Order: sequence, then structure tokens, then C-alpha cells
Amino acid sequence: MTVASATHILARAHWRMLVHKMRFGLRENRLLSLTVGGFLVFYGVASYLLVSRGLEFVSKVPLIGPLLTERLVFLLFFFFFVMLVISNATITGMGLFRRKDMEWQIALPLPPRSLVLWKTLEGMLLASWGLLVLSAPILLALSRTYKADATFMLAVLPALLSLVTIAANVSTWLLIALVRWARRWMWKPVIVMVIIALLRTLPGWNEGLERLNSGDLTSSLNQILQHTEICMHPLLPSSWVAETIQAAGRGIGDRTVFFNLVLCAHALMSIVITARVASTSFHPAWNRIMSAAPGVAGTRLQPTIGSEQRRGTETLRCLLALDRASFAVLVKEVRTFLREPVQWGQTAIIFGLLLMYSMNLRKLGYDLQSPFWITVVSHLNLLVCCLALSTLTTRFIYPQFSLEGQRLWILGLSPLPLHRVLALKLRLSAGVLALIMLLLVVVSGTSLSLPWQRIVFFGATILMMSYGLTSLALSLGALVPNFRESNPARIVSGFGGTVCLIASFIYIVGGMALSLIPSWQNLRQDATTLVTYDPRIELATLAGIALLTALFGGLPYFFAKKQTKNLEYLRHL
Repeated sequence: MTVASATHILARAHWRMLVHKMRFGLRENRLLSLTVGGFLVFYGVASYLLVSRGLEFVSKVPLIGPLLTERLVFLLFFFFFVMLVISNATITGMGLFRRKDMEWQIALPLPPRSLVLWKTLEGMLLASWGLLVLSAPILLALSRTYKADATFMLAVLPALLSLVTIAANVSTWLLIALVRWARRWMWKPVIVMVIIALLRTLPGWNEGLERLNSGDLTSSLNQILQHTEICMHPLLPSSWVAETIQAAGRGIGDRTVFFNLVLCAHALMSIVITARVASTSFHPAWNRIMSAAPGVAGTRLQPTIGSEQRRGTETLRCLLALDRASFAVLVKEVRTFLREPVQWGQTAIIFGLLLMYSMNLRKLGYDLQSPFWITVVSHLNLLVCCLALSTLTTRFIYPQFSLEGQRLWILGLSPLPLHRVLALKLRLSAGVLALIMLLLVVVSGTSLSLPWQRIVFFGATILMMSYGLTSLALSLGALVPNFRESNPARIVSGFGGTVCLIASFIYIVGGMALSLIPSWQNLRQDATTLVTYDPRIELATLAGIALLTALFGGLPYFFAKKQTKNLEYLRHL
């Protein structure tokens, strides 16, 4: 059996499974279909209008409008490419090394290259459909900005598909290399490098802004754009996609065809390299994973817990005011998180980027003495934090109950009832996320030189939003569990995950609209002095956000707690 025929067999089997699930979903879950369809239509129209207005505003900037538009396209697809590599590596890693069906698939008379190629294709389909949905209204807005004809989308589509293919294969290379050759000691220099990078952002917060305001327009523009030059590197596939979009928008057909052919050639070559890497490195990586499995390592002597560690554990338990059973559940949750590099790796990346962004808000180049820009930047910073938190809660908090899987009955037999386990999960996840987001808001407020009254207001807002988003994701995950699936990406892609994403978006929009009430007078561009904030209006706004949090976070938690109290909940197993 050739590699192509084996890959075709796997693809055909999974395609039939997908068609069966889609038919079942359309027949049984019409609410899901209507919800997803309505949200996609709303997102497409809203994003097209917003992006087109933004590009129109940027393109009309005197002298530098076309240059800024071009650089925005390079930046956009550079970050798309990075996000694709990370998400594909996550999903492909779960499929290759964590799925239970791989244990019998690898024993079948199938070439290992076909298994790796199919898992790469499966990860690409699961991780990349969002890019097409996100980029479609953006590309339509770009075609309007360039005043391109109807062939613009047809000229850009091959470039996007090639970019998705290259990102999926690059993620497979990195994943197999990491599993095969990574060692524990390698994490220490990586952590040191990350800390050094964070420390380099601390000194001289105001130096860049002073240099920016003191120079002329050309030097200031060069200083702003010099940090984005890496996104325009000629060897990056995202740069080739950006060049394709620019050429198609300007009607340069030869250049469009050239970059499409370059991307297509590299996409095909990446598939060949993936097949080669799979034939030489997949089995050693798989053997290393299997040799480190719990069943194999279970015969080793377990280290005994010393008296000092036991005393420290008891002290921590007393400080948290928990009984032994509850503390054991929290310890289990923490250890599960630390044993999942996919979870803490992505979480560390997101919060690290947010921390560096918060520390450098004064380097954005805006006139932060103007009441308009102070208000806009501070509220946009709060919106970014909430959106990042929504991404984490939907991706990691929502599948928590479903990932307990067939072992949930063990928790059901424990001294703690399931509704108590749900409360402990909420207490741990929401508490940690709220503290981290509060730190980011305080750092960004200090960087913007906001008065302490505003920092306290934003801190209280992000605390309630943190608990609301976490409670919403965890409760919906308990109300609509999927105990038969071990891949978090598949769990999130279901009905409950879609509802969680949409509800989180609506909750964030409502919270941001309420938070703007005390600041609406400062949103005039001709404002010269910062209007004093009325504490009574801020307290009323916080009360409104608390009511919204009770609606989106407390109400689903009430129903989830009520459902987990019923023993029929275990029938989902």
C-alpha cells in the first residue's frame, strides 16, 4: 500500500464520519446551525464595515497613507502565519501523540508517513477554517480600498490556501523535533531568555515617546515602522501572501501569478518534507512518548514526601480554608495544568505578549496628554485584555469538565459531590485569571499615568469580567459535556463551544459599552481638558457590570450546579 492510497483511505473514512456528524447536527441541532450561521453573517458584515472604514481612514492620511496600508497588510498576515503555526502544532500534537485511537492506528499496516500526513491535514482543517472566516471580510475591505475588480478574491485564494498548507507542515516539523529532541534542561535557558526580553521592555518608557515627538515626520515614521521590518522579510510565506494581495489589488497580473506559483511550489515542497520527516523521525518520537507514559513509569519508586513539604502543604491548605478532599482536587487541577505544555505554553505566550504590550503603551506615539486619546487607549486596553481572557476561557476552561472523560465517575465516588468540584474549578481558575488580569490592568494604567481612581475602576471591571467569563465557560462546559472526546479543539468546536464564544462576545460588548458611560464626554477630539469623573456614575456603572456578570456568569453557573447535583448527570458517560 502506497503512502497516497493509505492517506486517501484515512481521509475518506474521516470524511464519511464528518458528513454523518454534519447530517446529524443539521437534523437534531437546528438551533446550533441557526446560531452559528447568524453569528457568522453578523461577524462578516460587522468586520467588513469596520475594516473598510479603518482602511479608508488610514489610506487618506496625507503622504504616508499608502505606506501604512501596505505595512498593515504585511503585519496582518505575519501574525496570521504565527497563529496558524501555533494552533496547528497544538491540534496536530493532540492527534499524533495524545489521541487513544493512534495506539491502534499505528499498529495497522499503514505507513507512518500516511498517518503523519493525515494528522497534519486534519489539524490544518480544524485550525485553519477560522483564518478563512476571519480573512474573507478583510480581503473584501482591501479590494474596496484598492478599487479592485471581482477577480481579486480568485487571485488571492490560492495564496491563502498555500499559506495554510505551509503553516500546517511547519508546525508538524517543529512538533516532531520538539518531541524527539527536547530535554528538561532546555526549558531553563528559554525561561531566562524570556525574562531578559521582558526586562528589556522596562527601562526608558518615556524615551521613545520623547524622541518621537522631538523629530520630524520622516524620522518619526521610520522609528514607528522599523520594528515591523521583520514582517516584511522576503523569505517569509506571509510576505509572499501580502505581495500577492498588493499585486492583485493594483492589477499587476504577472506579479500576482508569480507569487502564487512561489507559494504553491513551497506548499508542495513542505508536504514532501513532512513525508520525509515522518519516515525518519516519527517512530523515535512516538517511542519516546510511549516510554514516558504513566503505565511504563509506574514501576519506578515514587519519592516520599518529606515532613517539611507536608507542613508546607498543610499551611497552604489552612490559608485557603479548605478541607483535605477539596485541597486534593485543587492539587489535581494544578498538576494537570502543569503536565500539559499545550495549556501553560499558550497561556504564557498570551500573557507575556500582553505584559510587554502593557509596559510599552506610552511608546504608541499618541498624544497621551489629550483627553480623547487617554480615554480611547485606556478603554481599548481593557477590551484587549477581555478578548484575550475570552480566548483562554473558551479554549481551556470550557473543556475542563469534558476532559474528565470516562473517569468522571471516580470524582462522583469521592467525598466531594460534583457540584462542589465545579465550585472548586471555578474558584481556582477565576481566582488565578483575575489576579493576572488585574496585574495587567494596573501595569497598563501606570504606564498611561492614569489617576488611581480610573485604575481602581478598570481593576474592578476586569475582576468582574474575569469571574464572569470563567463562570460562563465552565458552566456551559458542564451543561453541554462531551465525555467521549479527548481533543479539546474538537470539544470547543461543538455546540456548547460555539454558544460559549458567542455569549462571551456579547458579554464583553455589553461590559465595554457600560464602562464607557463615565468617559463619554472625553471622547470628543476637540476636548482640551479631562472631564472629572463622577464617583457616583462610576459606582452605578460598576453596579451595571455586576448585574451583567450575574446574568452571563451567575445564571449559567446556577443551572450547571443544579444539573451536576443530579445523579442522571453521569448518564453522559
